[in-house]
This record gives sequence, C-alpha cells and structure tokens, in this order.
Amino acid sequence: MQRIRQLLKMIGIYLSPIYATKVANDYWQNTTTTHGDMKEESFDFYFTELLKIVKPKKDKSILDYGGGNGEISYRFKQNGYEVTHCDLSKTMVDNAKHKFNLKSCECYKINKKYDFIIFHNAFFYVHPKKQRGILKKLFVSLNDGGKLYITDTPYFDKRVNSFRGGCMKRIYLFLTGIFPVYQIDLAGFYIKDKLLKNIAKQVGFKKVTKLDSWCNYRSHWILEK
Repeated sequence: MQRIRQLLKMIGIYLSPIYATKVANDYWQNTTTTHGDMKEESFDFYFTELLKIVKPKKDKSILDYGGGNGEISYRFKQNGYEVTHCDLSKTMVDNAKHKFNLKSCECYKINKKYDFIIFHNAFFYVHPKKQRGILKKLFVSLNDGGKLYITDTPYFDKRVNSFRGGCMKRIYLFLTGIFPVYQIDLAGFYIKDKLLKNIAKQVGFKKVTKLDSWCNYRSHWILEK
C-alpha cells in the first residue's frame, strides 16, 4: 500500500506543477537541511568544485539562485567575490542574512542583472512545465555575455547510477523513464540534456555546454547569454 501511495504521488508530481509545488513547499518551509551532509568540510568541498567550473573574476557580480541557507554564498563572500543570495524559502533567506550577513532576498524579488548566476544543486526542483519560465527569468537577469551555471543536477541518462538493487532497480528505471521524478518527497526531477538545451535556445541562450559532475549520477550545464 505504501508503494502504491508513493507511485500515485510520483505521477501527481509529474503531471501537476501545482501539486509538485505543494509537495516541495511542505518540505522546504519546514526544514533548514539543504544537503544530506551539513558539515562545514562538505560545503568547503562543494565550493572548491564550483570554483573549478565557474572560475569567476573578483570584479564580476554573482547571484546564488536557490542558495539555501547561504553556505556557498558565504564562501564566495569570504574569498572576496561580490555575491547576492536568494532562495524561495523565507526561513533560509533569514538564515543567510543573520548567520552569514549576506545580501539576500526571496527569489521573486530579484530586480537587477548579474555577470554569473549559479543555480547549484537546486534546478531539479523546478517542474519541467516551469523550466522555460525560470530560464527566461534568469536569462533576463544576466548581463550581456553572462553565464548561468546549473550545477550538480541529477541527469536522466545517469539515473542508473543512483539506485542499487536487481529487480527494484529495473522497476525504478522503468517508472522514472515514464515519470522522471527524483526524490518524491522533495518533488525533484531528473534533467534531460536534449530538453534542457532546446528550452535554453528557445529562451535565447547562445551556447549550452554539459559537463560531468564529481558525483556519478549528476551533471553540470553552462548556459551562455
């Protein structure tokens, strides 16, 4: 019965952005846990890996979009970068302001342009039916020649690496092949490379590059305006 409920929830999340938003909000408005491992050393590692991809100059402005409690933004700030933090969760915005003294606001209040936008470990929470709208918003929020980094995102073609177990693995791959939902309770989604590139080009991005992540079931995308 539990598995049937989970399956119905998966289908509902995939078919309805409204239901998916409710599931995600129920989770994020009641938690401050943005990663499975919240140790400082882990965030140091994530930041180091991001620097290898983004390679920002100190005179460039950065927006950490969907930045959780601000752990990554804080490390950019510590290292002399001009960074602004935003998140959908008011609790996490407050945490970023009070704990790390960051410039922060809720994502819908962003009203200026940046040289780099980092969407780290969070883009997969955007419903497939809303991805075009979000990418359009971020495109507009970039300066000419700016770049959007969609990093550490569960990649559809790698989902075989995210689940172990013989028969259950085959069932999982079959179901996610139809309903590409990642982490049901958080209403996340596996990202399909071809679909993301098509949407990005429709929005106006000139170039999209996919890179492998340090994590064996995730990838990165760099979208250039």
